[in-house]
Parts: sequence; structure tokens; C-alpha cells
Amino acid sequence: MDGIGSAMRSQRLIACLQLLQGERRLTARYLSEQLEISMRTVYRDVEALCEAGVPIHMERGPLGGIVLADGYRRALAQFTNEELQSLFVAGSGPMADLGIGSHREALRKLAGALPTQQRQNAKAMRERLLLDHTRWGRGEQPTALLVQLRRAVDAQRRVRLEYRDRNGSITDRLVDPLGLVAKAGVWYLIAAEAAKGFRTFRAQRIIAVTTLAQSFSRPPDFDLEAYWNSSVESIERQAGAGYNVILRVRADGLHALRLYWESAVIEQDADSATLRITFPSRGTAVAEILTFEHVIDIVSPPDLVDAVVAYAEAAVRKYRRAAARPAAP
Repeated sequence: MDGIGSAMRSQRLIACLQLLQGERRLTARYLSEQLEISMRTVYRDVEALCEAGVPIHMERGPLGGIVLADGYRRALAQFTNEELQSLFVAGSGPMADLGIGSHREALRKLAGALPTQQRQNAKAMRERLLLDHTRWGRGEQPTALLVQLRRAVDAQRRVRLEYRDRNGSITDRLVDPLGLVAKAGVWYLIAAEAAKGFRTFRAQRIIAVTTLAQSFSRPPDFDLEAYWNSSVESIERQAGAGYNVILRVRADGLHALRLYWESAVIEQDADSATLRITFPSRGTAVAEILTFEHVIDIVSPPDLVDAVVAYAEAAVRKYRRAAARPAAP
């Protein structure tokens, strides 16, 4: 019980300091109301802060109060408006996918420690500018798996993945998780796999994660941001040499198609979306369109329609002949 009481008192002292960092002088009554404690407790806390070396003192008189030395408050007061904007308008959506829900609380604490004018500016920024990091139709992110992977990354614990690739094949992968990356709200695991080097796994294709007792050492020269930027550049170069198509996809088929293929939304409504997708080749595009034919209409290029028709007619001829053969005894 003493440990719990000590922890609660420590948190209260920190909260008291944060309030005093926002204003040069506060009354004991104001602090007691904000911290929901008695004024007697406020005075005891001020005394404890003094004993801990914090430059805090009492000023008497009608305009008196509890004062924190200016030098102790100076660091927070030196934020520019642009710096505050970069902090307070940063969306917290991707962090929530990882099970980290403390973003808003952290900003509240920071705002409480700002001088009055900067606190008002920060509030105004949040009311006027919002960053939404998620793209349209991104699908549900596997939050439970992402939380498990984040913990494995932090603890440098090896994991076993059950993974479905873009062709639907399911494999078992033993990997060292090095980092997690969110691109437009879609999460990827960057990991090292024995004999295969660094690999990128789309989180939505991970079926199951098992965290092992075995630990691993991070490669000393591995830079997550540099690796990801290099991967993105490589993918974009390949996409430039691929086969570009524009498809109209019914709403009930969007998640399944976008689970396997990166796409750009051209327009979207409640019933469907027009997507631009770069396939590795025209043959791949034909195969995928036939797979999803019940929810897809081809917008362009026109010759893709002819290719799909030719492929389908060849398949019909082949299997019609097979169906006409007498059954084996």
C-alpha cells in the first residue's frame, strides 16, 4: 500500500509542476481544485518540491501565490508556433493500431505545462487542422497482432509467423522482427529471415504470430528508415515498368482486392471505387480480373477487355472438350 501511495504522490507532484510551468504564479486554491486535493496537501507538496531542489516559493499578499522560478519554465516557453503545430496536429491513428492510446493524454500534459498564450495557440491549432493518416478502403488492421509484434520488436524476441502471400499460399516463417512501418495507415513488419535477409511482410496478411523465448541481436548497421525508403524506391521503379490498369470495383469487393494489390483511389462513393493498380504484367492483370470478375469492371486500357475475353474463351473451349469426353470406367 505504501508503494501505491508513493506512486500516486509522485504523479501528483509532477502534475503540480506541470501546472506551475504554464503560469508564473498560481494560488493554492487553484492548485487544490485542479489536483482535487486539499489546500493543506498543496502546501505539503510545495514543501516537498522545495526539499527536492525545485526552485519554487510562496509570495504573500493579495497578488501572491505559489511561484516557479522563470529559468525552470524557460525550455517550454521557447517553442515556436510552427513547432507547437507540428506536435499538436499530429494524428494519433497509427499509434492506436499498435495499442498505444496515450497520445492525447501526453498532449494534454504538455499543454498544461505551456504558458497561457501558447496553450491557447495549441488549442486553436487542433481545432483548425487535422491529419488523417489512413487511406480510403484500407481495411481493418490486425491490432492484436500489431500489439504483439510491437512488444516482440521492443524485447528483441524472435517470432514465428503464419503468413499468406499475395497468391494465397500460406507459409510458416521464422523471423527477427526489426521494426514496424505504417504507410498511409497500412502496417508492414520489417524483419530479418535466415538465408533470405531483410523481408517486408504486410500485417493484414499475417494470420498468426507466436513470440518465442529466443532473443536476437539487431544488426548494428540496420537503419529502419533507410531500408524502407530504399524499398519504396525499388517498388516505384518496378511499378513504372509494370502494367497499369483502371478498374471500377464494387464496394463488397474492395477489401479482398486491396488486400493483395497496392492501389490508388481515383474516386469513391458508397457503392464502388475507381482504382488505379499496377500489375507486374498484363497476364497477371487478366488472371486477377477473372478471379474478381463478379465485382470488377475494366475502365482502361481497352485492349485488356479483349485479353480477358480471349483468355476466358480459351478456358471454355478447353473444358468443354474435357466435359464431352466419355467418363472413365
